[in-house]
Amino acid sequence: MTPIEARVDWEGVKRCLAILHLESRVFLSRSLLIGGAACWFYKVQLQKAHHPTFQTDETQSTHDLWLSKDVDFTGIFRGDAFELLPRLIATDPKGNRFLNVAGIRLGFAQVGVTFDPEEAFQRARGARFTDAGEEIQFLVMDPVTLYREKQALAQKRNQPNDHAHFQLLREYLTWEVLVSCEAHAKAVSVSEQRRYLAFILDVNGRVSEILQDQRLASHREMLEEFLP
Repeated sequence: MTPIEARVDWEGVKRCLAILHLESRVFLSRSLLIGGAACWFYKVQLQKAHHPTFQTDETQSTHDLWLSKDVDFTGIFRGDAFELLPRLIATDPKGNRFLNVAGIRLGFAQVGVTFDPEEAFQRARGARFTDAGEEIQFLVMDPVTLYREKQALAQKRNQPNDHAHFQLLREYLTWEVLVSCEAHAKAVSVSEQRRYLAFILDVNGRVSEILQDQRLASHREMLEEFLP
């Protein structure tokens, strides 16, 4: 049996998702990536943007905070996951069954501190990457819902990793609002404008403090025009 890895980075998460894709695409269509693994996803998106104003902290100490012990999902019951992934079932020394994906343990959350799984699933974002020429598609918790959950966890547990996740999501959301404002100003079609504005309105409605960031000052006029 492959031993459980103590710490998982984004490459580990991708490896896990690639195996799940091969084992059961139904599982990936019915489950939603959450927790530290989902935060990794948004960290990588921000890194890929290469924006001079929005950076991720890459010191060794903060990097270690990002390494996860497992990959967590919601939207699917643990028992249903076992039925969909029978070849990945393992048993620990105490006789407890769990899912072992190439040394990565899967976790399942039926409730969150702030989110309702059904609503979170409806708000989910589709994501994809390519592995060995195969396109891997999966669902990831939207950044606003994830931000609120990590904010609550940071206050409740006061763990360094929760604070690191929360600060990254704050950076990511501010960056995406900036990008959405710029894209809205350039958009030609009404449908495009509506899509960008919908995200900004969602941020305003659920985490309005993001819009007070001084890095959005150049778009303050637009924000004041469209926001209630």
